[in-house]
Amino acid sequence: MNSRSIFQSTTLLFAWVIISFFSSLTGQSQAGRGTPSYAGEKPIVSYYEDLDDKTFYHQRRIYGMKGELNNYSEKLHNLQSRFDQIFYGLTAKNSFTTPFDVSNQPARPSRARRPAFESNATNAPTTNAYAGPRLQAPQTVITSNTLAFNVDSPGQSSSNDRPTSVFSQGSGGRLGTYLIVTPGVSFPHKIHKTAQSYRKYDPGFAVSLAGGFKKEGFRFGLGTSYGRNSFHETSYYITDTVPGSEVLSQESETFTVYLDLGYKFALVGSLEGYLGTGLGYYLSRIEDPLSRKDRGFYATGSIGLAYNFSEAFALRLGYRYHHEEEVPAHLAELGLDLEF
Repeated sequence: MNSRSIFQSTTLLFAWVIISFFSSLTGQSQAGRGTPSYAGEKPIVSYYEDLDDKTFYHQRRIYGMKGELNNYSEKLHNLQSRFDQIFYGLTAKNSFTTPFDVSNQPARPSRARRPAFESNATNAPTTNAYAGPRLQAPQTVITSNTLAFNVDSPGQSSSNDRPTSVFSQGSGGRLGTYLIVTPGVSFPHKIHKTAQSYRKYDPGFAVSLAGGFKKEGFRFGLGTSYGRNSFHETSYYITDTVPGSEVLSQESETFTVYLDLGYKFALVGSLEGYLGTGLGYYLSRIEDPLSRKDRGFYATGSIGLAYNFSEAFALRLGYRYHHEEEVPAHLAELGLDLEF
């Protein structure tokens, strides 16, 4: 080998070494740029605060698995006992015992707890917290009496220290309707005495029916009534054709139509009081020997008590006066008050 060949070989070797060196440097720089660096990032925070928490957690898991294994073992023992009894006619000689003792549950060690992540918080970088305005939850101030009324007893309440029935229609401002049916007994008090007759009436039957509108305890509507009274046994009539007197044994009937007005107010609990009046027209049919009719101005007034069984049903007991010419009377009534 001559000197020229040696020089060429040496040059090629040197060039290969230089290229290999620069190639290695280039590969390291590219690897450094492609691999992410975790230096300076937030460290990973451990799930447990310390070893005691981790130990307690795993003890609880082991305790739970022991309980499940005990349940599976008992089910397997029962299944084997039934299999032996059905197919072999054998009965279990030994009672089932749990393979694991779960009488003592693991307890957390008693110690002063440190704030969460205290051990790892020193190396964690701080971040800018939200500095905006904080929203506060609304606070409810409870006073001594937040209701608009005080409940005193079932069926009764008080508003501004005044007793009010829960069924009283006077507390509501809505317009409603009513229907009142009041049968009763009438006691006539007037005696008609003339030169030709003597008319006195026995107690009889009467019934009143009224309906209309109501609002805040007041009522206004129309009413009608019917009454029938027989002559007293001392009643008589003198005719010109027949000497002496003739006993009156018939009766008198009265029909009325009137404007009904009234007011109802609360007393105690479901008990209420009521007042009523009416003005209208009456027509009486008198079956004396002349079989005549009498008509004219009619007036009535009532007062009594009403007991509310519900908001729509009440029982009324009261007094009423019928004023008309032929058979004015005092009435004792017992009826029903229906409100809608």
